[in-house]
Amino acid sequence: MTAPSANSGSTFTALLRAASQWVIGVALAVMLLFLFLAINAAQISSEGAGQRILRWSVAVGTNIDAILPDLQAALQEEAREGGADPVRVPDFPILVEIPRDDALSLEGAALRVRVLNEAGARLYEDGMSAWAGADLDSEQSIETISAAGALKRGLGLITDKNHDRIVIAAIVLGVLSAVFAVMLVASMRSWGRLVALSAVTIAAALPSLAAAVAVRFGFRTAQEGADPFVSGLLDLGVEAMWVPIRNYLALTVLGFTVMLLTLVIIWVSSRQVATSVDTPPA
Repeated sequence: MTAPSANSGSTFTALLRAASQWVIGVALAVMLLFLFLAINAAQISSEGAGQRILRWSVAVGTNIDAILPDLQAALQEEAREGGADPVRVPDFPILVEIPRDDALSLEGAALRVRVLNEAGARLYEDGMSAWAGADLDSEQSIETISAAGALKRGLGLITDKNHDRIVIAAIVLGVLSAVFAVMLVASMRSWGRLVALSAVTIAAALPSLAAAVAVRFGFRTAQEGADPFVSGLLDLGVEAMWVPIRNYLALTVLGFTVMLLTLVIIWVSSRQVATSVDTPPA
């Protein structure tokens, strides 16, 4: 009379264990999803990558290649006639100051690089407010609800302060992910632990990879028929999306590689056990 009760208790315990593993696995996948997103954002908003993106946005937003000759002439005139040192680059929407000697000597490509470097550094420090109140939307056709509009708003998030916040968020998410990973490993046995961890990694990385590819494709598609300014802005987004695509691809390949190797090891081990059982003693 006690056997059915014992079996029922054992079945309930097994179901409860399986349910808890699924809950922990899903929670870990969600944590990893946000962790990977934070890592991508931290890489894009880092000082080197962030300022490079912002320099590109300034080059597109100011059409610096077209205005460079006039900008050079006005800067040299300001340096010769004015008494200020450093000299502010005149008629430029971002506050850029260059030492007087450099303002008199820099020309062409060297001046272009210097202006963009200074402008990118200021945008990275102060955010979009560094545009000195210039309303680029009034001069360029950027729809608010569009790929270009979303990209322009995203550029405003690339600042030194936001990068620090993103790093802190990534650390917190990393700790939470580690906690859930330990819980998942502790709830499983032997090689099943590696299978579970690799499966969760794939579940977090593969959909994100597909989303990143779709966003990049969306930016590329939106370039068709766009004016030069919007097209240049979207081209910036196309290039920036290589960071998450590369990261998610690496994580997806890693997850599948670990899972396949683990399954092969499990299969080989089971074959060895079966062989040893079937082989009669000498």
